[in-house]
Amino acid sequence: MRVRSNSEAGFTLVELMIVVGIIGLLSAIAIPNFLSYQARSRRSEAYVNLAAVARIQNAYHAERGEYFEAGAWPDFAPYGGLSTRKMAWDAASELAYGELGWRPEGQVYYSYDTNTGATPCTCTTCFTATAAGDVDDDDLNSAVMYVHPETTPGGVVIGECPSGLFGFGTPIDSMTGQPVYDAVAVQRSLDQY
Repeated sequence: MRVRSNSEAGFTLVELMIVVGIIGLLSAIAIPNFLSYQARSRRSEAYVNLAAVARIQNAYHAERGEYFEAGAWPDFAPYGGLSTRKMAWDAASELAYGELGWRPEGQVYYSYDTNTGATPCTCTTCFTATAAGDVDDDDLNSAVMYVHPETTPGGVVIGECPSGLFGFGTPIDSMTGQPVYDAVAVQRSLDQY
């Protein structure tokens, strides 16, 4: 076996190309997974906030006999639309949700809406809370929703309030194909994030 001298020390071009290829392969696998992880992490904001809105809506209904309605806040137009940029929960947002007594912690990725007024619902029978956002920044608006339908005394669903934001329909459970009621769920018709 031949021993290399100090003047021959180092890596060959083939060895370097193999290392570059391995790094490229690992990057091709890791980067999409990391981007998906980031989007899911941002989406968790909507799950937490909608669960809080639903809890407060039910308390509001128990006290006043009706559900609370508010439009899409914060207003995303000044931010150039929905994206991965956080939006401030400003004075207008505070005013819109003040009576309900809900506010998120800090800035938000999503614009929040709670709708009660669509036929066949009245404000005393059902509500839909929607968080609309674009947390993967692909220019497709997505929604996370909490739908509390109108039911008969026996619990049969007879109507629901649609989303006030972008007309999103009720989320569908991917396993059962059934609408998801009284739970926070992603509306996957346009985008999963």
